[in-house]
Amino acid sequence: MDGIECFDLARLSPLNKGFSGAASDGRWVYYAPLNNGQFHGRVLRHDGTQPFDLASAWTHFDVSVLDPGCRGFVDLIHDGSYLYLVPFCHGAHHGKVVRYDLQAPFDEPGSWSVFDTQSVHPHSRGFVSGCFDGHYLYLAPYQLDHQTQHGQVTRYDTRRPFTDRDAWEVFDLASLNPQCRGYHSAIAEGDQVYFVPYLLGQRQYSGWVARLDRSAPFTSPDAWRCLDVSAIHPGAQGFVGAARHDGMVYFVPYVDANDRHGRVLRLDTRADFADPGAWQVFDCASVHPGSRGFFGAVCAGRHLYFIPHCRGAGQYHGQITRFDLGGAFDDPASWSYCDLSQAHPDARGFIGAVAARGYLYLAPFETDAGRHSGVALRLDLNSECVPWQPAASAQSLPSLQQVLEPTCRTNP
Repeated sequence: MDGIECFDLARLSPLNKGFSGAASDGRWVYYAPLNNGQFHGRVLRHDGTQPFDLASAWTHFDVSVLDPGCRGFVDLIHDGSYLYLVPFCHGAHHGKVVRYDLQAPFDEPGSWSVFDTQSVHPHSRGFVSGCFDGHYLYLAPYQLDHQTQHGQVTRYDTRRPFTDRDAWEVFDLASLNPQCRGYHSAIAEGDQVYFVPYLLGQRQYSGWVARLDRSAPFTSPDAWRCLDVSAIHPGAQGFVGAARHDGMVYFVPYVDANDRHGRVLRLDTRADFADPGAWQVFDCASVHPGSRGFFGAVCAGRHLYFIPHCRGAGQYHGQITRFDLGGAFDDPASWSYCDLSQAHPDARGFIGAVAARGYLYLAPFETDAGRHSGVALRLDLNSECVPWQPAASAQSLPSLQQVLEPTCRTNP
C-alpha cells in the first residue's frame, strides 16, 4: 500500500525474527538482535537505496561468531563512525558491547570488536539503551538479573581505544538515592544527559529522572541531580525511551502499576530542572484510547512519532501516534494516529525505530508473548496516502482501505 511497506524478514531465514532497536548511517539501516525464540546475535541491515522488499537489499552478520556470549541486545547507538550494540541478556545479563566500524566490510569479523564492561565493574551489565553526546557513549543502568534493578551508569570515552579499560568509567546513581535505578535509556540535550526512569521492581515503576551535568566530573555526586516527577504529575512513571526537539525532552510512556499508559512527559530543559512548571504531561489516550504502551519515539521533520508495542497481555498493537511539533503540546488537535496493523496483521509489537532517507523504519520484535516477528515496516514520512487520523477518542478506527482509496486517488 502506498506509504506503508511491510516485508517479512523470516522469508529470508526463519532466524530473522525478534529485533530490538534500529539505527542508520544514512544509507544502511541496522536492526539489533534480541530474541528469535532464543537470544541471538544476527545483526540485520537494509540498503536504503534499494526497494524495501528486495531480498538482495538485506544482509546479516552474526556477532556470536566473535564470542558466543554476544547475543541478546536491545538497542544500537551510532556515533558517526561506529555502531554500538547495547548488551542486555544472553540467558544471563551481560556487558559485552559490540562495535562495528561503519567504514569496514559488514560481513567480515575483523570489522567488529567486543568489550566486556564487566571487566570495569561486575555490575556493569544488563543495559537496555543509552545515548551518545558527541564525545561519550552512555549505557543506562537497568538490571543485574530479572529480579534486580541497578543504577550503575557506564560511560565510554569514544576518543580513546575501544578495548582500553581506562576509557570506561562507572557511577552508581543508587548511591545518591536508592530509588535511582532501573533506567531504560538516556538522552543528551545541551550540557545535560537525562536518564529515563522505568522499573524499580516487580510492578513498581519509576518516575525518578536523573540528570548529569556534562561540565562537571562524571564520578562526582555534585554532577548529578535526581527528581521524582511522579510527585509533580501523578502517574508520570514507567517510561521507555525519549526524544528531543528544540530544547524539549519527551519521555515515552509505556506502563505504570495499573496498566499500559499514554502519558507523555515533556521537560523544558531551558527551565529549572526542579521547577514543576518545567514539566508537562499529555495523555495520548485522549487522542484515542488505544494510543498507549509505546516503545521509543523518533523525531523526524515536523513530527514526533511514538512507536507502538503493547497495551497489555495479548494486546500487542500497531497504533503509531504522532505529535505535530509546531502545535501546542496540550492540544489534542496537534496529535494524530494510524493503525499500522491494518496494513499487515503482524505489523505490531515493534521495539524502536529510526528515521532515514524520508522513511521511518520500525524494528519487529513479537506479536504476542513468545511469538517473535520478522515483519519489518517502513513508513513514508512524506506520503499523503498514509491514513493519519485526528484525535477522536470516541471514534473507532476506520478500515485502512476505506481511508486509502479516496486519499490516494487525489494524490497519486
